[in-house]
Amino acid sequence: MPKITFYSQGLHPPHKISGEVPSGMSILDASEKLGILMRHDCGGFATCSTCRVFVHEGMRNLSAIDLDEENMLEEAKLPPPYRLSCQTKILGEATCPAEVVVVIDDDMDWSKGAFGFLSEIPESVRRIARIMVEKKARKSGLTAILPDFAFPTLEEVKKKLEEVSGSPALLAAFTKELYESQ
Repeated sequence: MPKITFYSQGLHPPHKISGEVPSGMSILDASEKLGILMRHDCGGFATCSTCRVFVHEGMRNLSAIDLDEENMLEEAKLPPPYRLSCQTKILGEATCPAEVVVVIDDDMDWSKGAFGFLSEIPESVRRIARIMVEKKARKSGLTAILPDFAFPTLEEVKKKLEEVSGSPALLAAFTKELYESQ
């Protein structure tokens, strides 16, 4: 059976949960099977993007994007590796079990000014930078990201990402450590 691991930033405790699910099950159904309440305002019909997940590993172990999902992802401006959990099936065979790792998108609110600083980060590592800033904000007891917090924190984040972004293996290990150290 395929294995799926969910990571979240704080709105869906626990922060990490893994389990085996039947092949062909949607990511949304897998989350419910593992006890994770994931938002899905449209009821799983690909007419909203509230059940979006960021696929960290195992994209090849997922069903192809159909037209409904593609249209909604485009409308919501969610580039790959985002997927709609209600539409995405986990694939795998008994002889070759699949593994998928996804992140539940429960971002904090960013002010317009703070978000401007984030847009200066290269797109390839922007999601990781955002997670790093939000993690530090949560540890500081903040519920929103304002410019006075975002600017100095993003400067720290840029330095760390420069150290690891040259190597895909270092970046992947750093990202995994980031999620697991919740």
